[in-house]
Amino acid sequence: MSLTPSLKPLALAGFLSLATVIAGCSDSAYQSSFVYSQGTLSLMREAQDGTKETPGVKKLLDDRFGDPQHLKAWGKLPVDFGGTLTSVEEVSESEPGNKIIKLTVEEGKSLPMKAGSVKFVTGACSGESVQVSKWNAETGEATLAIAPSKEIAAGDACAVDGGTVLSSGRMLYMRHCSHCHGTSGDGNGPTARYLNPKPRDYRHGVFKFTSTNDMSKISRDDLSRIVKYGIPGTYMPSFLLMKDDEHHAIIEYVRFLTLRGEYERKLVAELSSDFSEVAYDSRLKAGEKKPEIQSELQEYLAEDLKESASTLGDELAEIWSAADTEEAAIVPSMPRVTDTPESRRRGRELYLSKTLNCADCHGIDGAGNGPQTIAFEKNPQKANELYNEPGLHDIWDNLNQPRNLQLGMYRGGRRPIDLFSRIHAGIKGSRMPSFKNTPHEDIWHIVNYVLSIPFESDPGATAIAPSAAAESVAAPALVTAPTPK
Repeated sequence: MSLTPSLKPLALAGFLSLATVIAGCSDSAYQSSFVYSQGTLSLMREAQDGTKETPGVKKLLDDRFGDPQHLKAWGKLPVDFGGTLTSVEEVSESEPGNKIIKLTVEEGKSLPMKAGSVKFVTGACSGESVQVSKWNAETGEATLAIAPSKEIAAGDACAVDGGTVLSSGRMLYMRHCSHCHGTSGDGNGPTARYLNPKPRDYRHGVFKFTSTNDMSKISRDDLSRIVKYGIPGTYMPSFLLMKDDEHHAIIEYVRFLTLRGEYERKLVAELSSDFSEVAYDSRLKAGEKKPEIQSELQEYLAEDLKESASTLGDELAEIWSAADTEEAAIVPSMPRVTDTPESRRRGRELYLSKTLNCADCHGIDGAGNGPQTIAFEKNPQKANELYNEPGLHDIWDNLNQPRNLQLGMYRGGRRPIDLFSRIHAGIKGSRMPSFKNTPHEDIWHIVNYVLSIPFESDPGATAIAPSAAAESVAAPALVTAPTPK
């Protein structure tokens, strides 16, 4: 039997406002708190905390994500929180007086083999979690250890073992990841200050190394590859020895932290132009009265932000779900070009061309010493003021040295398809741009050239590896821009 008509669309869309609440580990070693971003803390106090009648940014975050000890699963977000969504078909009692509920799932899905708890999502018992003392996976009958506080009715939606994946992910994350990436995913764990490059701050919703196009988020497959194999040349280690279900749990928890951070940034963006402390002071200096500004903020929180709070969640759900689709994946239109001296020579021509100008950052010889490394950039976060130090900066305001291609160490992976993806999509959040409009054949030539650089006797001179140097080849062609196609 399928879910009731009123529940089925919600289950399919994943837009349950609060799917489940998960109690975290009680071990004091894992007691922690999410921190609010500097953007939130820069708002007017009323915008941060809200009023008696309307929530501010902090409450909107807490209501949808909870805290590390009591995580909340906002069902509209594309995260596998764990558990099986079911519907109550019948309610009865056993001889000792225990409540027995018969559960059913949506057509095409199956009930779990084990069940430790049932979390009611709709109905009079909504929000209540009850332990299961006996479970029959064949019939879907769950004997409840205690009776809920209110009546259960046929058609009530509930989650069996809701939140198990997220809870497991949180425990694994706190054990293996938080000392670098921080409890909130802000990249500010206790060891982060000693690391270069800095650990990733998830709250931007940006990850550098993906196999998705330049406009898409990172996919689960990309996150899985990073967790399994680490990032060469950084302090991000490999967790290849973890079990698959542990990989999955950590990935879903990282997505949870990322969505929380990105949601917070979007809420702040809705308020900062008019209701930051800086904007508030400017408005007062311009002659506006404090009660007028506070009244305007109250109206904004009650109407505009209330609507935006839901719409922003929908938008995040859409773009993050799209990252796991075929449309988002980078797929070369042709196989890799054969790695020949001629291909490498063509790759070097493209590398030096005015159209691509890779040498501007990576240097003529690929040593990561191009002229951009000594130029002073403008900081987009500070009204385009110049940075205090020369070089390239990422969106996290970290100074990034362009990759030294002579080392043969590629943080996004050394497979040819990994380098193809870096050139096609760029490195998100960094100054490495996307060259998606470059013909795929040309990208493959550049890949062949880049992979040959560490093996050249004179890097950047010929684009021919020593093993091929003895061959009779024509002199290198003049450096020219690629012919438009």
